[in-house]
Amino acid sequence: MDKIFHIRALNSPNGDFREVELDLPATDYQLLDAMEQLRLEDGIRPYLEYHAAEEYDYLNKRIQETDLVQLNALAKRLAELDMRGMAAFEGLVCMDVQKGGKTIPIGSLIDYAYSGECCHVVEDAVTDEELGRFLVESGFIPKTDAIPDAALELLDYAQIGKNHREAEGSTFTGFGYVERHSEPRQVYKTLDFTLKRPAYTILAETFDGNRVEFPYPANAPMGTEPVRCVDCAAPHLIGLSGGMEAVDLLARRLTGLEPKALSAYKALLEAADCEDLQSARTLIDSLDKYIFSPQHSSPTEVAEEELSTILCDEDVETIIPHLNLYQYGQALIKRCGGSLTAYGLIERKDHQPVQAMENKPCQGGMEMKY
Repeated sequence: MDKIFHIRALNSPNGDFREVELDLPATDYQLLDAMEQLRLEDGIRPYLEYHAAEEYDYLNKRIQETDLVQLNALAKRLAELDMRGMAAFEGLVCMDVQKGGKTIPIGSLIDYAYSGECCHVVEDAVTDEELGRFLVESGFIPKTDAIPDAALELLDYAQIGKNHREAEGSTFTGFGYVERHSEPRQVYKTLDFTLKRPAYTILAETFDGNRVEFPYPANAPMGTEPVRCVDCAAPHLIGLSGGMEAVDLLARRLTGLEPKALSAYKALLEAADCEDLQSARTLIDSLDKYIFSPQHSSPTEVAEEELSTILCDEDVETIIPHLNLYQYGQALIKRCGGSLTAYGLIERKDHQPVQAMENKPCQGGMEMKY
């Protein structure tokens, strides 16, 4: 399963509303990018709304307040589980809920996701009757060992199963019967939830599924096969394809960007609606033609800064209550040919519109069929 949660993260920096939607598990670059868009200050967590995939929909409204990084860690682990692991996890969650709690701490859920070995799973038992029959036939009910085979069908298997399930505090799941035989592993406290930039700038995948990190090692022989970007310091590039040499050149350019220049590049990719690697390369080589204002996240902020530039503070305070700042800001953005993106305002120095890049025939092997 690729995606476990779809989340909506909300933040209101300086009274301005910011929102990001993201599928989890996500890469560290995607999480860092989301936090940049939300303009999160140190120690501030966004408000999260989440919806679990169908296989895990029993988690909806069950998770206590958490942060994006820890929820992503849970999603990563859940995406790795096989059918038995999914059964054990659901069973542990259900047994926790049976104790009377409406929500479960994220730490407990992460521990459960690593604790499949602490459970017995009977895939073929989804009712008390099936559980009772399994227990009798497998020799778990010693009192029935002496009963002749002909008389076994007279047993109330449903009651046997029910009595055992209630005595053990176990449960049925969508994958069968689950019973805990030992304590869950204590994994949560050992994990590092610090977000770090990966060692690569672009992570790409070949047609046969091999992954390659860029920039490619210097002087190492490089193939010519096409690759597809699966993770990147500029997440807008995920999904784009190109030859290995072209991807390596772009990765080296990205690696050399300062943080503000990288943000400007991401803003430009969004504003230009870049859809191919040749256009992405063209844009990164033209960054010096643009003005990037990361402090602007809404037309209202653009309007307020313009007023503070042309008027004294007293006049600004007097005029603001009588203006539609949002529309005034929109007019200013249109006048300068700029585009307001999730990263800030991007505009050309010559005040020409920031227009969407057209997909053109690629040169030098930049456009590849994947």
